[in-house]
Amino acid sequence: MKRYYIALSILTLLLLAASIAVRLFDAPQFHLFMPLLAVYFGVVAGVQHFVVVKNMKKSPRQFVQYFMGATVATLLLHLVVFAAYLFTHPHQAKAFAITFCIGFAALLVFETVALVIFVNRQRKNSQQ
Repeated sequence: MKRYYIALSILTLLLLAASIAVRLFDAPQFHLFMPLLAVYFGVVAGVQHFVVVKNMKKSPRQFVQYFMGATVATLLLHLVVFAAYLFTHPHQAKAFAITFCIGFAALLVFETVALVIFVNRQRKNSQQ
């Protein structure tokens, strides 16, 4: 799990670096939510992974239920954050939506790959 959190930290730092690059190269397009979204996605992905992995170690048979529950809860949280920001800051809606989608896609791919690797390792360990 330590390797996962190191990789997640690196990805979060890369997203932060991308937001800083926007600040350096196109300052009028920079908004404060850009680096905050990178941190938000990093924290949410870390918590989601922790919950799923911890529950998988308890009962591999109930993994699907815990995974689906964590995924639905995370998606609802993302929906609330997305809608709340768009309704309260309509003048920044386009930039926020693009930034949110980029962060969401990056963390979705990362989390999916990390869970596939984790499940494969668990299968190998249980077969031996």
